[in-house]
Order: sequence, then structure tokens, then C-alpha cells
Amino acid sequence: MYSFPSRIRFSECSADNCLSLSGLVNYFQDCAVFHSVNMGRGPKAWKEERYAWLVATWRILVKEYPALGEEITTRTWCYRFHGIEGDRNVDMLGADGRVLAVADSRWIYYDAAAGRPVHVPDVEVEGYGLDQRLELPEAPRHIRIPAEGVQEKFGIKVRTTNLDTNGHVNNEQYIRLALAYLPADIRVRELRVEYHVQAVLGDILVPRVYQADGEYIIWFEVDGKKCCVLQFIV
Repeated sequence: MYSFPSRIRFSECSADNCLSLSGLVNYFQDCAVFHSVNMGRGPKAWKEERYAWLVATWRILVKEYPALGEEITTRTWCYRFHGIEGDRNVDMLGADGRVLAVADSRWIYYDAAAGRPVHVPDVEVEGYGLDQRLELPEAPRHIRIPAEGVQEKFGIKVRTTNLDTNGHVNNEQYIRLALAYLPADIRVRELRVEYHVQAVLGDILVPRVYQADGEYIIWFEVDGKKCCVLQFIV
């Protein structure tokens, strides 16, 4: 297990002075990357060796959004490696130890030189080790794509500010962009994300939006292909 302490910053908060959902995702993503850096397998090593971990899915359950200035601890651990995949849990605790949010995620080990996923090598498995999986409520394996989704009038051009060190749109950026289609005062209690195609600089993300009672499903397409699918449960 890897953990790091922090304090909720003003720049990470929504209008209610609590950590935003995209801010929470950034903490979870950063914790996973710090875990890799801590074992000498971070972005620098991935770039030199032309390998990378790409997130394939997120499932995040939020019990409480910590307030501005609150001290927190974010933790992560791997619980399964299989073929090209690695599964990772993440959670965030308050200063008193209460659980604020938990996540399950699946990552793909990617050979950038070959342009395809490859089997996770032993050096990665041995470095991360294995811990016990979090017990989370059951959920469908995949997000259902509704036929009633409404295409928005304007696409979103991918700019340099959307990219990460791998040269494609960072996973948190899709969440930030999708939140623009939800009412500002809604608090999301569960988020699921599936990443399908890597969008790169200059691509046009075409958003489609579906809303039902207590649920928003938003997906982005690039050249007619589903790029990222998000489900927000409120």
C-alpha cells in the first residue's frame, strides 16, 4: 500500500467550498502515479522504456466531499494482475480516519513503441505487490449506452492543456468536460468511467448526453467512435 497526506486547497474546491469531483479524481490519479514513482517505475521510467499504465475504467463512490482546509490521506494498492491488466483500489480518509471516498480501477499495460497492450512484466508485479481488494456494492460490468442520448451542437477540440505525459487526453479531463453538462448544484455520489479510444491533440470530441432520474450518462465520440463513456449517479 502507498499513501500520502495532504490538505484540501482552495483551487481544488467547487463553489460549495468542498473538494470537487474532478479534484477527487486528480487525488486518486496522483496517488497511483506517486505509488509508481515511489518504486522507481513512474512516468520517467515509462518514457525511457516506452511503456505506460493506461487507465481503462474507474468506479468511484463518494460518501463525503472534504471541506476546504481539511487534512486528508489518500491511499492506493494493487490487488490483481492478469495478462495485460492490473486492478487497483484507492481511498481517501479524513483526519479522524473516516472514509470519504473509495475507488476501483482497471489499468492496461501498454507498449508505446508497438502501439498495443502487452503482458504485465514480473518487475511490475513484484514491485507493486498485492493487497486485499475492497468490498464494494455490486454493479453492472459495463455502462449501458442509451439510444436516447442527445448530441450536443458543438464539439470540443482537444488542446495542449487537455494532454498528459503520454500525449493523449488525460483521464480526469474527460470528467471535467462532462461535468459541464450536469447542473452545477448536483452532488455526484457515484461515478463510473470507461475509456475506449485515446483522443489526441486536434481531435474533436463530440458529446452525447442522456439524463434520467438520478442518472446522467455522457459519452464522447471521435470520428464516430466512442472515446469515453461516463455515468454520474446522484
